[in-house]
Amino acid sequence: MDRFAGRTMGVATIHGKERVIGPALLNVLRLRGVHPIAGIDTDRFGAFSGEVQRTLDPLEACKVKALHGVEVSGLDLVIASEGSFGPYPPAPFMSCNEEVLVLYDGRDERFFTHRHIALETVFGGEHCKSWLQVRAFAERMKFPEHGLVVRSKGKWATGDAMKKGITSEEVLRSMVDSLVGSNGSCWVETDMRAMMNPTRMRVIGETAARFANELATACPVCNACWFRVTGTRHGLPCALCSWPTESIRSIERGCWECGHVAFESRPDGKREEDPQHCSNCNP
Repeated sequence: MDRFAGRTMGVATIHGKERVIGPALLNVLRLRGVHPIAGIDTDRFGAFSGEVQRTLDPLEACKVKALHGVEVSGLDLVIASEGSFGPYPPAPFMSCNEEVLVLYDGRDERFFTHRHIALETVFGGEHCKSWLQVRAFAERMKFPEHGLVVRSKGKWATGDAMKKGITSEEVLRSMVDSLVGSNGSCWVETDMRAMMNPTRMRVIGETAARFANELATACPVCNACWFRVTGTRHGLPCALCSWPTESIRSIERGCWECGHVAFESRPDGKREEDPQHCSNCNP
């Protein structure tokens, strides 16, 4: 567990993520400090508003960001974050926020990763033809606490008008009136950059806290860090008939260093499932 002790970690971000990533890691790991990396450009790997398309999947994009942070800062310990938004696969009518964190340790060129999906999200976009439509959308998206992006069309193209980071109703109204007056409509969406979306920033903080706890969990065999969750076992027994249900019974942890695998009970302490979820009691 001495891997991180006394070391300085850089955060590859230009969107203020160090404000939640830093405290989460410092609370658990024995780091000397966690600081944003000056002079980095993470938007080169993709921008939510469309000026730069992300060409890599979230995990690979995150790894590239971390390596870019190492190159710019000269540090050998850098963490990066990548977020994605869209329908929640088990229930597509709901939106979700997937956050990926990657920690790169240059001492042995090792990547440590963590992924978290949250259903709490303020995310959306709408084609609007009037200020009243825009104002209604803004209220649903918790404006002005959450920033907005306004542009002429849903998909941005070179030369199109666009303004990001709008947190003032006066600025929003001016931009909307200009675009509706010239084009007859405009596109309004949430600004998903972390510093413009407090809900996303909280999720990043939660992800960092979960990651820190996994990094601090040592393998019981070789004592390597990051004895992480690698899978689950189903079969939580029904509270009425003890029949194994499809609900998770235990979690699997694995060691990246020695390969040791162990199973442990659910962290929420649940030992039985409600009969309504039992295929024997409720076929």
